[in-house]
Parts: sequence; C-alpha cells; structure tokens
Amino acid sequence: MKKLMNSWQAICRNAIALMLAVVVMIAGFSSAADAALFSKKNELTTKEIQALVNAGLTGNYVADTTDTIKTMRDAVNLPEDAENRAAVKTSARYKINAYISRYRADHDKGGLYSYTTMSTALNTLAGYYNGTTKRAIPVKVRDRLLMEFERAEMALAQGR
Repeated sequence: MKKLMNSWQAICRNAIALMLAVVVMIAGFSSAADAALFSKKNELTTKEIQALVNAGLTGNYVADTTDTIKTMRDAVNLPEDAENRAAVKTSARYKINAYISRYRADHDKGGLYSYTTMSTALNTLAGYYNGTTKRAIPVKVRDRLLMEFERAEMALAQGR
C-alpha cells in the first residue's frame, strides 16, 4: 500500500512539474509578443492614453451625450466599403466604453431616461463591435439604433 501511495505521489509531482514547464514556456512566448506591443515606435504618451480613455468626453452630460450620438450615427451609417471603417469603429468602441464608464456610477445621470436609452443602444452596438470590426450591422438593428438615438436626443431636450 505504501509503495502504491509513493507511486501516486511521484506521478503527481511529475505532472505538476510538466504543467509548470508548459506554463513557463507559454509565458516566455507571450512575453516576446508583449514586448513587441510596447516597443519604442508604438509607445503612446500619457496624454495620448488619457485622450483615448476619455474619448473626448468633457463631463458635461448633455454635450457628451450629443457628441456620443453623433459619433455612433457616423459609425452606424458608415458604408461597408469605406476605407476608414476600422478606425471609425475603433473610435466608436472607445467612445462607448468612456461614456458608459463615466455616467454609470453617476446616480443623478444614471436614472435619466436619456441615459438608459443610450445605454441600451450602446450595449447593442458594442455587441457587434466586440467580436470584429468586419461584421456588418444588420439593417433592422441599425434602424433600431438610429431610433434609440433619436429617443435619447428628445429626452435630452426635455431634460429627462
């Protein structure tokens, strides 16, 4: 019985050692890829990173919502064969993340009808952008998004 227990312990130790070796090898490969991401030629300044994270939001809810709607309309109405399609969609994703992050925790704004409408529309749009920038937004969804943006603008005008 004791021999059997020692055999199992040896097998477990060997399996753990093998798994650790695989993890170290994988980490070694990915660190080389990560190093390429942060090379000098692709390095962003702190100001550029903050601009990307804030996506042009100022803190003025009405102005930010109006600007976000304009950006989303441009992204949704972009023709399928546009040259700058990937750049516009990437900009839209940054804007979606910045907008939701900024106003989700603000209880005064989070309860407004305009915010909940925008949140619904932005979540729908983000669902199409998360997988790939190549997937087209179906016409039905695009029309629904444009309608939601109009509702949010009307609610903003009414102060809701």
